[in-house]
Amino acid sequence: MENENKPTTYTPAVKKAVMKYRAKNLAKYNDFQRQYYHDKKTDAEWYDKFCERCREANRRYREKKRLERGDEVKPKGRPRKEISPIIIEV
Repeated sequence: MENENKPTTYTPAVKKAVMKYRAKNLAKYNDFQRQYYHDKKTDAEWYDKFCERCREANRRYREKKRLERGDEVKPKGRPRKEISPIIIEV
């Protein structure tokens, strides 16, 4: 119930300050992010969710690119040879 009345603290001024800090301390921030994701990947539940989000994003991207090219849905795999019908006259 307390959280409903709590105002948000992430304002445009805070965002600007965060971005300024990240720009000044880029190497430190990158190291922090690398360590954060390294630690998170050990959590199986988080990693499964992460992989699922990646799969979905990749699917959307592939679909978008396919539509941009105007490709029709093509069957996957090696095309089969068409066997011509043999006509036997009796």
